[in-house]
Amino acid sequence: MGLLFEAPSPGQGFSLTKPGGGLPNHYYFSEEIFALERRSLWCQVWLCVGREADIPNPGDYLTCMVGDQPMLVIRNNDGGLRSFHNVCPHRGARMLKGQGHCNRIICPYHGWNFDREGQLRGLPRADCFPNLDQSTTHLLPGRVDTWGGFIFIHPESTGESLSDYLAGFSAYLEQYEQAWEELQEVDRWSYEEPANWKFPIENYLECYHLPVVHAQSLQCFDPRAIEYTPTGQHYQIAVPWTAADSVEAHPAFPGQPKHRSYQGFIFPNLMVNTAREMVSVFKLTPLTPETTQFEVLIYQTPIQMTAFPYKQETFRSEFDRVLQEDFAAVRSLQVGVHSKAYQVQLAADLEFGITHFHQVLSAYLIGQ
Repeated sequence: MGLLFEAPSPGQGFSLTKPGGGLPNHYYFSEEIFALERRSLWCQVWLCVGREADIPNPGDYLTCMVGDQPMLVIRNNDGGLRSFHNVCPHRGARMLKGQGHCNRIICPYHGWNFDREGQLRGLPRADCFPNLDQSTTHLLPGRVDTWGGFIFIHPESTGESLSDYLAGFSAYLEQYEQAWEELQEVDRWSYEEPANWKFPIENYLECYHLPVVHAQSLQCFDPRAIEYTPTGQHYQIAVPWTAADSVEAHPAFPGQPKHRSYQGFIFPNLMVNTAREMVSVFKLTPLTPETTQFEVLIYQTPIQMTAFPYKQETFRSEFDRVLQEDFAAVRSLQVGVHSKAYQVQLAADLEFGITHFHQVLSAYLIGQ
């Protein structure tokens, strides 16, 4: 096991503490820790930013924030994907907004424009830049790669590959009977929760609360038979459905009796859940030290669309009921973390996912 750490004092390094006791309470509301995470974590990992189907044609693009780094992904003329920092090398203006299509990446401030490979192709009043070598002027590249139709980007141009980063997690998900590449988005919605981003993740990573918080809503699962497997920085959660025939008609997580739902956490902010009729993905974005956007994305393959037509109003209502049970617990944690009585005693097995998460997080914040 690794060691956890406490917040550094100004001008000092990290001090270490024994694992198993959780993070100090100010890690859930400190502005300084929030800034440290943006700098040392979110800009140093592969992050899922969409699906290949979101930008199917040359010139299609999407934009996103990776920590405090504005980024873009564009499909080039050959059909491949390129990722760039969404910043003009002239004065730093934002190049593109939202999602759309363009023939050139054009700066809206002074009109500098770049091709889909990021190379400068148009420079208004070029005579005013006599010392600028246009052949070597380009957008700063990041990295982009895909798995299962999902687009991942990294703001650094070199480093660990996506395959190495996923560390076998993709092979685990490929046990699901549907083809991940064929998934199509059928719904998405989001919540803005008054909680630090780490609390929803910690809630997801442990099954100890299931018989209490979800006593009625998730009777389809057998919490005593859940299998947890740390995989690199991530966490596999194989959740068996019970033997009851009623699991096939469960309104939120329909399955097959005695089969598994392949669930799990892809560090730092993605949670994946398979069901008979669909795949649900939770994507978390920290907004402030005590506010998190919790996005829900629902996917089906064409086979699932035909066999199980998606009924948005009914499904959203039932899925929201389960999520609100978790959100109520997470909100109470955010209130409790400010208490002088706050302390943590993690169960060695049932809550080991939290310990693993803290160990991975600590490696980034310490700077390893």
